[in-house]
Amino acid sequence: MPTFTTTTIMSSQSNNLNIHRLKINPNTQSNIVTINGSTVQAIGSSDDFLFTSFESSRRNSNSILVYDLKTLSPVTEIAHYEIFGADLDSAIPATKLKWVESYNVLMASGSHSGPSGVLGNVKFWDIRSGCVVWEFKEKVDCFSDITVSDNLSSIFKVGVNSGEVFYADLRKLASEGNDSWVCLGDERKVGNVRKEGVGCKIEAHGNQVFCSKGGDIELWSEVVMDSSKKRDEGLPERVFRKNLMGRVKDMVGSRVTNLAFGGNKMFVTWKDQQSVEVWQSSGRGF
Repeated sequence: MPTFTTTTIMSSQSNNLNIHRLKINPNTQSNIVTINGSTVQAIGSSDDFLFTSFESSRRNSNSILVYDLKTLSPVTEIAHYEIFGADLDSAIPATKLKWVESYNVLMASGSHSGPSGVLGNVKFWDIRSGCVVWEFKEKVDCFSDITVSDNLSSIFKVGVNSGEVFYADLRKLASEGNDSWVCLGDERKVGNVRKEGVGCKIEAHGNQVFCSKGGDIELWSEVVMDSSKKRDEGLPERVFRKNLMGRVKDMVGSRVTNLAFGGNKMFVTWKDQQSVEVWQSSGRGF
């Protein structure tokens, strides 16, 4: 396992940083925007496209717009939904967008809290046809955060109730998402009512998955097993191992708010901290 070093980048009041801001108007492609405009709920990108999830100011409709990454011109609109009556589940806006290069699809996920608990859905979109190629609804231990790993061919989530990490193999997805999830922690916590997963973040980078719980960061990696051991669906049995990366001493009590990656570095932000923490791996990849 590679070693890690950390560096803290403090915020600066300098005016020497030039920021170029380009305003993208969803009115050019979609009719979901009211006179008062709309709210961006999520963004994502591939090598060629920028994906933006919009929700109308009245919160009764939402859509995902696809833009050309070079010209920033709108290309198409997918996932246009509107709320009908009291059926709030009919228009949950996507709050996370992830491009899956190996499958050439866009993962869009969103959730909301209601009288029956936290409900959500995950959909994989073929942007060429504008059709959903696979989807499932989250009702039991809905995700607090979710991500997808191209290298591991899996979806990973943190359960909002249990606070545990789950994965679903993209190579063998059941028609209902609940049947696809495999708990990597204590499965007995699934029915937990304390919502231990609130505020947890999960991101995949390379062959590893990183999950924040409070101020701690867990690193999950797959252990290579004997390929002769097969599961019922014919795929090799998969085992993941957890390592605790710990936290910087002066950040005790703070909660991780964001995780991002670039090369062999991980960037971490903390609640109420005006700084960015940089973790650097001794290897080429993080």
